[in-house]
Amino acid sequence: PFIRGDANGDGTLDISDPTAMLNWLFLGGAEPGCVAAADSNADGEINISDPTHALNFLFLGGDAPPAPSECANSETANDEALGCTAGGC
Repeated sequence: PFIRGDANGDGTLDISDPTAMLNWLFLGGAEPGCVAAADSNADGEINISDPTHALNFLFLGGDAPPAPSECANSETANDEALGCTAGGC
């Protein structure tokens, strides 16, 4: 189970999550324990669009990340392919 967008696995979607995503993508930071959670736009890929989507939601009134928005399992093929080995909620 995970919360979409909660890249750092602390149980909430806040500024620390896109920060963790950017750190991982561009600065060699640790890979999220639940990579599927970092896919905040649920397109099946982890790239710059994910922290951008999360920031847009948090600060500009953009669309919320797709389900799961509360601690839950996802059975989509994209999420299963990305995986969730640790973290989550």
